[in-house]
Amino acid sequence: MKCPKCQSENREGVKFCEDCGAKLELGCPNCGAIVPLEKKFCGECGHDLTLPSERPAADLSFDEKLDKIQRYLPGGLTEKILAQRGKIEGERKQVTVMFCDIQGFTPLSEKLDHEQVYSIMDEVFEILIHRVIDYGGTVNKMTGDGIMALFGAPIALEDAPQRAIRSALAIQREMTRFSNRLKSESGMGPIRMRIGIHCGPVVVGTLGNDLRVEFTAVGDTVNLASRMQELAEPGTTYVTEDTFKLTEGFFRFEALGERQVKGKKAPVKAYRVIAPSTRRTRFDVSAERGLTPFVGRERELELLLDGFERARAGRGQAFSIMGEAGVGKSRLLYEFRKAIANEDVTLLEGRCLSYSSGVAYHPLIDLLKSNFDIKESDEDKQISDKVKKGLRELGADEASTLPYLLELLSVRDSGIDSIPMSPEARKDRILEALKRIVLRGSEIRPLIIAIEDLHRVDKSSEEALKYWLESISGARVLLIFTYRPEFVHTWGGRSYHSQVTLNRLSNRESLAMAAHLLGTEEIENALEELVLEKTEGVPFFIEEFMRSLRDLGIIKRKDGAYCLAKDIRDVTIPGTIQDVIMARVDS
Repeated sequence: MKCPKCQSENREGVKFCEDCGAKLELGCPNCGAIVPLEKKFCGECGHDLTLPSERPAADLSFDEKLDKIQRYLPGGLTEKILAQRGKIEGERKQVTVMFCDIQGFTPLSEKLDHEQVYSIMDEVFEILIHRVIDYGGTVNKMTGDGIMALFGAPIALEDAPQRAIRSALAIQREMTRFSNRLKSESGMGPIRMRIGIHCGPVVVGTLGNDLRVEFTAVGDTVNLASRMQELAEPGTTYVTEDTFKLTEGFFRFEALGERQVKGKKAPVKAYRVIAPSTRRTRFDVSAERGLTPFVGRERELELLLDGFERARAGRGQAFSIMGEAGVGKSRLLYEFRKAIANEDVTLLEGRCLSYSSGVAYHPLIDLLKSNFDIKESDEDKQISDKVKKGLRELGADEASTLPYLLELLSVRDSGIDSIPMSPEARKDRILEALKRIVLRGSEIRPLIIAIEDLHRVDKSSEEALKYWLESISGARVLLIFTYRPEFVHTWGGRSYHSQVTLNRLSNRESLAMAAHLLGTEEIENALEELVLEKTEGVPFFIEEFMRSLRDLGIIKRKDGAYCLAKDIRDVTIPGTIQDVIMARVDS
């Protein structure tokens, strides 16, 4: 059976992939939904899975496969798109376009029969489609030996350029594994992917029931993405300067200088994507550049520090910090971490990522990896040994805890399958195992658990967090959650839980921040009014807006004060802010 994650073939009867450890699942032949191996009927359409398939998946056309897969986009995206069709059609959007093209296959295909060619291309398109959808993109069309994908259309995404690059890196990794497997099985030469990415505006046109988007490009949006793909060496991903600027800090790039591209008189700067950086959030990137003075949040910081003192004394505390995008939730946590840096505590941090809401327990798996010092490169035995060692140090019962933690960490032969129990019992025991290590850990030293961006949390994690919160009143545990206003939690009403709302900065605080970013105390009135109008007291907007004004030469220093150097009509909102605003509107 083929693994849905790494595309490797596995022996009949195994439940986990023998190459990557992912759980093996079937695709319903009737509706395309993912179904666990042991199930006899599809939970989506009721189809009898014991019946022989009337039409093998290999016989489906590309369009049919695309239609089936995109009907099961994560997070109800299909319904959201179709419900907003009237608003989306004709709308101008900032999107990220990605072109993928296979290299090295055409000459090899001449030596293969039709069935072999189709089988190989079938696997390649499975890789492309799934890795695009994993990161919230949509496959828009087939382009010969590849695809064109969109991120940020039909529904806007605040981090579309990042998602496109992460998707490209995932595609390159899987294509390398696939090519190596072909070589070992049949001696075929390497098959590599060339990928090009560019960000720019488009006008959305007709939106079909299959989610295929027709649109009109504005300027060179699509052409430049295509040209980057043509420039790319096999096995690499090239991006334009616009894309580089929007993702700088999140990835490591190699500057390739100016390149001449078809259809452009002036040369275009190109960059090769090397790998992700260690920075995962906008705040991480801002901290690397240098932070502005901490203003307007002193009271909230004192609340967290008071809560920490109560938790350290054995009266568990929980804080829910709510605020809109860019208002300063991550900065508040950063200042709290600084304030307790010299305390003897265990601090574990997790994050709900924008593209991981469909992955059960994702932020909690982050916490486990951090707690047990598990690296991405660790093999199953290393992971198992580290967890066993950690449980011994905690004094936790291995028999009732270890199998469930290893299951969450996707370790093959976790031992959980040898324990007879219902799915409900399995879930309950996972929750108990997680609670057990939290409470045992807090007996050794005070424990702080901070999880950011709960508005993206998966249901399994949300249930576990609620379970933790109900259990900490007499423990040395401090829980801190951050989220945006659209998330509604169900754990209020407890004496040890506090709700903290972060509001926008006042005009005075906003202007003080803008002045610091410019390195001055003097800003002329016209510029002050522009800053207040465009940024509305949101710290992230202030930082990006001031950076943009300076980079574009829209402001200048005159007689010791900063003022506008160009007509106010030349001032546009930076792409980083546009993406956040449009994602908020679309959601």
